[in-house]
Amino acid sequence: MKKISLLLFLMLLLLIRTPAQDIFPSAYEIKTDDILLDTLSTRYWQMLEDKGGKLSFDEVSKSVMAGNFHFDTAKKINFQITTYWFRFALKNTSGHELKIGLYEFLKAKSDWYIIRSTGQTTQKQSGLEIPWSKNESLKFITYFPTSFNFLPLSIQPQETLVLYNRVVYNYLNYTNIDPKQFSITYGSTEKVIIQNYVDNESHYFTSISDAFFLGIALLAAFFSFFYFLTVKERTYLYFSLYVLFLGFGRFMIEAELYHEFLREYPKVFLFIIHVIWPFSFAFLTYFICLLLKTKKYHPRWHRFIVFFILLEVIVGVSVDFIAYYLRGTRLWGMPNSISTATYAIVQFNFIMTLALFLKQELDFDRRFLVAIFPSFVIWVVGAQLFDHFSVETVRSGFGQWVVGNWHFIENICIIWQVFCFSWLLFHRFTDLKHKVVQKELEKEMERSQIMVEQKIVLEEQVTKRTSELKKSFENLKSTQSQLIQSEKMASLGELTAGIAHEIQNPLNFVNNFSEVNTELIEEMEQEMDKGNYSDAKAIAKDIKENEEKINHHGKRAADIVKGMLQHSRNSSINIKEPTDINKLADEYLRLSYHGLRAKDKLFNANFKTDYDDTIGNVNIIQQDIGRVILNLINNAFYAVAEKKKQSGNEYEPTVSVSTKKDGDKVFIRVKDNGNGIPQKILDKIFQPFFTTKPTGQGTGLGLSLSYDIVKAHGGELKVETKEGEGSVFIIQLSN
Repeated sequence: MKKISLLLFLMLLLLIRTPAQDIFPSAYEIKTDDILLDTLSTRYWQMLEDKGGKLSFDEVSKSVMAGNFHFDTAKKINFQITTYWFRFALKNTSGHELKIGLYEFLKAKSDWYIIRSTGQTTQKQSGLEIPWSKNESLKFITYFPTSFNFLPLSIQPQETLVLYNRVVYNYLNYTNIDPKQFSITYGSTEKVIIQNYVDNESHYFTSISDAFFLGIALLAAFFSFFYFLTVKERTYLYFSLYVLFLGFGRFMIEAELYHEFLREYPKVFLFIIHVIWPFSFAFLTYFICLLLKTKKYHPRWHRFIVFFILLEVIVGVSVDFIAYYLRGTRLWGMPNSISTATYAIVQFNFIMTLALFLKQELDFDRRFLVAIFPSFVIWVVGAQLFDHFSVETVRSGFGQWVVGNWHFIENICIIWQVFCFSWLLFHRFTDLKHKVVQKELEKEMERSQIMVEQKIVLEEQVTKRTSELKKSFENLKSTQSQLIQSEKMASLGELTAGIAHEIQNPLNFVNNFSEVNTELIEEMEQEMDKGNYSDAKAIAKDIKENEEKINHHGKRAADIVKGMLQHSRNSSINIKEPTDINKLADEYLRLSYHGLRAKDKLFNANFKTDYDDTIGNVNIIQQDIGRVILNLINNAFYAVAEKKKQSGNEYEPTVSVSTKKDGDKVFIRVKDNGNGIPQKILDKIFQPFFTTKPTGQGTGLGLSLSYDIVKAHGGELKVETKEGEGSVFIIQLSN
């Protein structure tokens, strides 16, 4: 007994110390390529866990590492490990070349190393996360192949292929395949192609329904967003976002958008497609809550469904992020279970919410909910049942038909929901629009009433202000009349002073010659008494000459008085008469000069004249144009006098008056060499009450009245000036 025990111990010790032997599984014999799907028994293949995902083909194919391969004993995928190695052999015993392929269920990445009988090794790559251009599996015209890829192979008669397969698994548990165990499955390439390219009519029918659904979704999203912009109610915004996300999500899964934009970036596609669903359900939840006013009628239920939709978004997005970008460290158990559970709870929440409100008093017809409710039930229950079955796992014919056509049935349910909700929202929109129009009408009536009241108040204010303005205007007119009268009196004073000075000269001559004639008459009498008649005749001749001079100066004085009388006439008669412009200009030049000399004995200035003798007489109101000429000449003398005070004896003040005829136009120019007019005030000089003279020396009406007088004659009054050099005022009259 002791010897037997010792022998067994030695044998056990020997077994422990002996390194693992590399025993390759037997080759699986394939006799025909007319099988659509066949699965190898677990005794024909072995597996190796690659926990770090760092093992290479050279390492696992060596005898030391190859000895670690083992048969599948767990019968279940360990999701804590994402990378596995498989090895098996296939032998062609059919007598002809075999065209087969290997199914790859739920493989994110799959690297194949195929060793032929000749010793040649070929490497191929496939999997869900492999870009389209690098994926060597068959590219089926089907929806994005989340179920499987199919890697085609050819085996010559009696040839044995040795295959090593490095697999990175995906966790896509929403597909029809439930990964409870590992498997090696092959099928006929021809059969697979016929099934997926030729006989797959359901795919084309499904693609058409998805395209139709996308069109319906985009149309509903557009109109809902338009309604939102119109009535500013978030219900329309959430519904618009829901159908938009749902439409693109379903259309993208059916590969059209995938093939157009994302087939070279499958990881990005997979992440986007998993993000779309949580957000589409979130928008649907908020839409239903706002539509049915769950917060108002069932606040606890509202908090419950909002909590789970937020949980579904957070967990769903985070689990997908971990799955695709942190695959080596992800936790499969709890997050994945929570994501699956919250997804199911959120979907059943839709049914419960609609059921709660089937008998609730609502702002709209409940028949919409009755019409929508069955489609929600079919959609939610079917999604939870049929998404976890494949056609092969269902035995009944009706069940196989439902599972095989579930995507199309689901499309019909969702399209019906979108149609009913859109119709409901359209009716709500018309009601809201009517209410908005009613409110706007009420506001408009209120505004009209306010405007009427404001109009009454404004009319009272306008009446009051008009009365005040009339009084101000009357005061202004009175002030203006006084200023005009003052200006006239000032002009009259200057004119009177000039006339007085002019009359003084001929009167002095008359007086002087009268006294001389008296003396001469006495001398003549004395000479006649003496009998000197020749001397008496000479004296008489002198007396005669003096009398002529007295007569001349008397007439001169009479002319001045006559002119003064004419000037004193009322100018409102406005009678134009032919007037010698040259004589008028010369007369008022001298009157202005002597008037200023009479007021200021220190005043002295040169004046020059240049008259055009071809002008002749011009029809004007003599005293009005005379007043204009006098005003311009007075201003010119004032300008040169001011500059004289500033410049001293080096400056020679000069005023020039000239006339000229040009066609039917007559020009009178009054020029001075004073300081000129600054450019900044040039536009203001003809404005009433504007003056550059010191206070008390001007009213600001002289140039304004002159401008109006010339305009009344159909003429024009202009000024040319250069600061520091002088100014020229030009009167233009029509001949």
